[in-house]
Amino acid sequence: MDKKDSSEKDVDEKLSKWNDIFEELLIDSKTLIEDLSEGINHIAISALILVGIGCAALIIGFDRGLPTDEIKYIAMGFIIFCITSVNGAITFRKWYTLKKRYKHIQSLQKQMTK
Repeated sequence: MDKKDSSEKDVDEKLSKWNDIFEELLIDSKTLIEDLSEGINHIAISALILVGIGCAALIIGFDRGLPTDEIKYIAMGFIIFCITSVNGAITFRKWYTLKKRYKHIQSLQKQMTK
């Protein structure tokens, strides 16, 4: 009986150690998922800022170009608008891809917090 008691004690100690390890992993995984979600949302905000900058450049170009009949201001505003809008669209696409890819992980985070 002594050997059986000691082996059960060893198993209990091992299970306790594994439980501690899993608890630490759970905390680390929650932090990792939160950081990942924050990064994905940051991409969407960056895309909105890029499109906003492009719209502002186009408005400034029209504001300066129309009263003075200088087409260069309108052209520069349009070029900046196109560049930032394309960059914003690519950024939005990346945001959508990441959001779709990590949707399962984010749902797991909600289950872990319950």
